[in-house]
Amino acid sequence: MREEREARRKRKRRKKIINSIVLLVFVLAVGSLVAVKVANREQSLNPKVAENSSKKSNKKNAEKKEEPKPDPNKLMKGSNHILKADSYAYDAKTISQFIRPTKSEGYVKNTDNKKICFLTFDDGPNHSMTPQVLDVLKKENVPATFFVVGKHVSQDTKDILERQLNEGHAIALHSFEHDYSKLYPGRVANADRIKKEAEMAQKALQDVLGPDFKTSVWRYPGGHMSWQQLKPGDDALESLGIHWIDWNSLVGDAEPKSRRPTTVEGMVEFANTSLTYQAEQDLVVVLCHDAPGKQLTVDSLSAIIKNFKDKGYEFGILK
Repeated sequence: MREEREARRKRKRRKKIINSIVLLVFVLAVGSLVAVKVANREQSLNPKVAENSSKKSNKKNAEKKEEPKPDPNKLMKGSNHILKADSYAYDAKTISQFIRPTKSEGYVKNTDNKKICFLTFDDGPNHSMTPQVLDVLKKENVPATFFVVGKHVSQDTKDILERQLNEGHAIALHSFEHDYSKLYPGRVANADRIKKEAEMAQKALQDVLGPDFKTSVWRYPGGHMSWQQLKPGDDALESLGIHWIDWNSLVGDAEPKSRRPTTVEGMVEFANTSLTYQAEQDLVVVLCHDAPGKQLTVDSLSAIIKNFKDKGYEFGILK
């Protein structure tokens, strides 16, 4: 009897062990199936997750890349011209050094054979001549630099100044009052007055055109060559980041009446003849005026432009 009971107990233990093994195998099998299904599900979902993540990343990158580009027709901050005009804008200080008489202080020889003409107009702006000059320049598709007198800069002439910028021209300084007796008493430069008028003219332009406008170009009324002891005045301008420039060709519209041209052909000839006396002839800075009464200058402008185009000159502005 004892042996039979012992045999039954052994059979029960074996049965329990077998059942446990079967259950364990079943659990492992089910677990494996679940794991496979989960893995397959994740695998099917992952591409979408990755795709969404990629889209978000691409969107962020696109947003970074799609930052608005500067408007080429807007004022170039801290300059005297719009952005697209910078491609034909040249440093006034450098051009000034090139066109000076060879024996004068600061002269630098130009080694580039590129022919560039800079049309410059002094004494504006006004509503009689300046718009006519702008009309001709627009028709001929040629830029110019306007040397303005500060006292003429106001809300009344804002439309002209804005048009000058919008049509690709440059604006420069030609003093505030254009009064020789104050700038050069006894024909000797007054450095303090020169600096003050440069600051006043700059401020007048910024009041009208905004604080982003700044010109670094100055022309002395009467020209640098006409006065004595200008070095302190030059230094005063330099302290403001402003550089002076004269000209090496002129149309003669401000000459004494005895030698002032009276015809279109005469103005073209005057510009050509005056240039022949200069060492530098590849770079031409032409002096013109847009003051009231300069109708012949306006009438001659297309012929003057054609004259230089026919000789292979491109046109630029001074910055």
